[in-house]
Amino acid sequence: MAKVQLLAVLSIDGCPTELQPQKRLFRSTEDYGIEKIRGNALYKLTPDYSISILQEWQEKYRNTCYLLEANAENTEYANGLLRMNVIDEIILYIVPCIIGTGRHLFKSAFLKTEWTLAESKRFDDGVVRLIYRKKIRE
Repeated sequence: MAKVQLLAVLSIDGCPTELQPQKRLFRSTEDYGIEKIRGNALYKLTPDYSISILQEWQEKYRNTCYLLEANAENTEYANGLLRMNVIDEIILYIVPCIIGTGRHLFKSAFLKTEWTLAESKRFDDGVVRLIYRKKIRE
């Protein structure tokens, strides 16, 4: 089965943001491992991909990785993928700032799903990467 990943760079309060050099030690997105994640994905998802066709592809194409990079413009699409239980892996980068206003990535009305923390990494500028994988029901 193909894997669908959600990559999100979020503020502490859950708003999509960017890794930007604002008065702190900054690395490139490559140093945070984001370029590697992007490179491993065969397809970059956008709201142009219907959720139903993505579910079909997930079953049909094995060993394929689809990646959605969450941003302020596609939070509804990301939430739709989560509600339809299509996401297999969530990669979160938490940036040590609070935005205070704006769109939050995670909204309500999700199915209850359990996730396992597969990896965590703290960078010296306070950014944290968390990788969660959906628990497989036995």
